[in-house]
Amino acid sequence: MFLLFPALLGTLCLLAPLLPLRDPNEVDLAMKFAPMSWEHPMGTDYMGRDLLARVLWGGRVTLGWGLLVTAVAAAVGTCLGICSGFIGGAVDRMILRFSHVLRAFPGIVLVLIAVSLGGAGMENVCLAMLCTRWIWYYRVARNLTRQEMGRAAILASRLAGSSWIKILRRHILTLVWPQMLPVLTVDFGGALLAVSGYSFLGLGVLPPKAEWGMMMNDGRSYMSHPQMMAWPGLCLLAVIVCVNGAGDRLRDWIEDKRT
Repeated sequence: MFLLFPALLGTLCLLAPLLPLRDPNEVDLAMKFAPMSWEHPMGTDYMGRDLLARVLWGGRVTLGWGLLVTAVAAAVGTCLGICSGFIGGAVDRMILRFSHVLRAFPGIVLVLIAVSLGGAGMENVCLAMLCTRWIWYYRVARNLTRQEMGRAAILASRLAGSSWIKILRRHILTLVWPQMLPVLTVDFGGALLAVSGYSFLGLGVLPPKAEWGMMMNDGRSYMSHPQMMAWPGLCLLAVIVCVNGAGDRLRDWIEDKRT
């Protein structure tokens, strides 16, 4: 139920090139700050650009980069966490200490370094975000793997001569991945907020390309016309609330199933 709105909005954003929308970058100064109408369902901004088109096209950027960052961080962090917890010993200590070193750097500092070296843009921002976002998945996956390694089923598989690949596939992965899903859904909301926040600060998407955070930044100078900030802000808020709610419900369901 919680994922219905994000799925619907994501589908509309994905199909934006096929929908009968105006060009999101088409300037019409004669129509600036136009109110909601059949021609402009969400009104227009300070340059007369259609806000509905810009919200949907901007959603492709915000949701797309947020999903990409979350997926890569989840894959890297989970794989490293499983390997670290499964192998243990010096390998586990080395990866754990490396994560502690990276965790000591605030994310905004890494983003500023990346932007200063490579210039503003979502590619550099997201690469900097990935330097630390995988750590959360790594720690959760490592702790879960270490807990599962002491189970009788895995000890019996080892005594039976099962290969480590078989143990990982049949026992570790099947138990760790379902419990990582709530972490992924909650972190997706955080990734969306970070992507929009950095664009709001002028570090991410560059004009005239639409993006929810940048659209809210554009609306700061025109507070008497709240539609410029309201529509992208409401979309971002609704998606984050829905995915966080879905993550909480999924976590409760997994806990009830385990008990």
